[in-house]
Amino acid sequence: MGRIVDQSETSSLLRRDFSTPPMPRLKNRLHERFAWLVAEGLDRKAAYAKLCPYVSEPATLGYRLYHRPEVKSRIGEIQSEVHCRSLMAIDEKRDQLRQMIEGTLPTKLTRRRDGTVEAVYDMLGALIADAKLAGEFDGPKSQERETEVSMTFEIYPRNHPNPPREWLDWRLSVPTSVEERLG
Repeated sequence: MGRIVDQSETSSLLRRDFSTPPMPRLKNRLHERFAWLVAEGLDRKAAYAKLCPYVSEPATLGYRLYHRPEVKSRIGEIQSEVHCRSLMAIDEKRDQLRQMIEGTLPTKLTRRRDGTVEAVYDMLGALIADAKLAGEFDGPKSQERETEVSMTFEIYPRNHPNPPREWLDWRLSVPTSVEERLG
């Protein structure tokens, strides 16, 4: 029979730790390390080459190892476990950020030498971090630039027989507004 859960209980359900039995490791350590590298995002060839750098054909051996049923299932287990744990971690992070936005949790604690603790409540920073985590904030937009601006460069070899005169008699030009301030 199903159980009806009201809204107040759902947040506590997310925080509970439903511990699952640990995943069994593969007996071969090379296979286990290969599975972890592939689950972390490396391709088969790069993972095998990282584990066995002196092998002549890491692509073929990585392909064979990847298609073994126990290795493939282990990669799937690792990816699903990491995915589930990261979702919980993001939910907890967003919970803490919401508390920081409300001002109930400080964003930074500074412990001084005399033993006092200074709490900083940066609500705007927490709001921006929460928006970035949710994918709602792209950051400040860059201003549109002038399309008619162009730059021309003249390139001379290092030992050019006739360098431009500006190279021989160069001086730092200071804008007039700066000269007036210094003057």
